[in-house]
Amino acid sequence: MSITITGQPGQRIAVAGDITKTLRIPYDEIEERFLLAASDGSLIEGRLEEDRFDFRVVVDGAGISRIGSGELTLDWAVEWVTIAPYDAGALTERGPMPLPLFDSLSG
Repeated sequence: MSITITGQPGQRIAVAGDITKTLRIPYDEIEERFLLAASDGSLIEGRLEEDRFDFRVVVDGAGISRIGSGELTLDWAVEWVTIAPYDAGALTERGPMPLPLFDSLSG
C-alpha cells in the first residue's frame, strides 16, 4: 500500500499505486515550485527545472518517504493527494525547541 509520484513531460506528474492519476502542475513563471499534500499528513515540495523534477519532504507524515531520481514514494495507505502552487505562507516555521531550564534539579 503506497503511491509513487513521478515527473512526466508536459508539466505533469503521475501518481501510481493506491491512487492512479495524472496531475497537471499549477505552474507559475516566477515560482518553479509546487506543493503536494497527501492524506497521511505528508507535505512535499516539488520543483520543475528544465524538464527535471526534484522532490523534498517538508513535513513528514505517517508514511515512509523515499526519494529517487525524479520520483518520490510514500509507503502508506494514501487515500488522497492534492497539488497546489507553492506558497511559503503555507509552511509552518519551525524553530528549535527551547531546552528545559532544569528547574527540577536541586542544588
